Amino acid sequence: MAEFKEIDDINFPYEAGLIKDRAQALTFADYLNSKGIKAVAKPGFGSSYAIYVRDESDVSKVKIELLHFMNSPFAKEYNKAAWASGRTVKRERTQGQGTLGFMMGNYAWNPFTLTSVIEIICIAIYLVMLLSNLEPYLLGTLSWTSLAQITEGGEVWRVISPIFLHFGILHIAFNLVMFEAFARNIERFLGTFKLLGLVLAMAVFSNAVQLLFQDGMHVYGGMSGVVYGVIGYMGILSRREDIPEGLRIPNGLLLVSVIFIGFGFFLSGMANFAHVGGLVVGLLAGLIDLKGKLRLKEA
Repeated sequence: MAEFKEIDDINFPYEAGLIKDRAQALTFADYLNSKGIKAVAKPGFGSSYAIYVRDESDVSKVKIELLHFMNSPFAKEYNKAAWASGRTVKRERTQGQGTLGFMMGNYAWNPFTLTSVIEIICIAIYLVMLLSNLEPYLLGTLSWTSLAQITEGGEVWRVISPIFLHFGILHIAFNLVMFEAFARNIERFLGTFKLLGLVLAMAVFSNAVQLLFQDGMHVYGGMSGVVYGVIGYMGILSRREDIPEGLRIPNGLLLVSVIFIGFGFFLSGMANFAHVGGLVVGLLAGLIDLKGKLRLKEA
């Protein structure tokens, strides 16, 4: 793993820029050295890391290179330079914002993120249904059983709200564990609005498709349509070379998900068309972002 060393400020006296992420600072310094620009990275002001160069004439060039780097810090050319220098770059785990954040795996669990808010809403609704006599009211308010509820009743929230309904501990546990595993990194690397757009599109389409094949006598719900959607999205996006590892999923996971959806049609009590609808949206969104410009945020 790359490490910071004590730097002789006399040999590298010129500061050329700041990078917030430690691993990115090391990678950028390696890239500059591979281009013949003598540079080092060291802790700077606050939580940032400073890039220092040996020659003053290189400062302007480094500033330009830094702009390109920050637009695509995970591009193959930068990682290649890190490997060539003998470094194994390991991304720093990000501390949670505020006192309620705490570490979970390689990211910080923070209740004030969209991922967490969705999970909290699902859990709260499930507990209220489980522990009170409000289950009939919540089912009647949040389910979507006919198009007339939207067109005549104006109850537009129903196109989204079924994703918050869960009907058993295994149902909610599976959906939220999978949602946490994938949606968290989408929000972390691509931003809250990106995740919000994906969730809304997947929820609306998966619910609508399920409604088309629903008999109106049963209530469906759950995050699984969205879960299959984010798996589809990340499965396609994983083909890009310029994304962080956190946005990649294991090879074969997308295929396994499709197989699971297929098996679902042989089981009763499964909202299979919602699964298909969510997956289709995820695949289409992934294809759009596969070749398009992807705005990565600093993790």
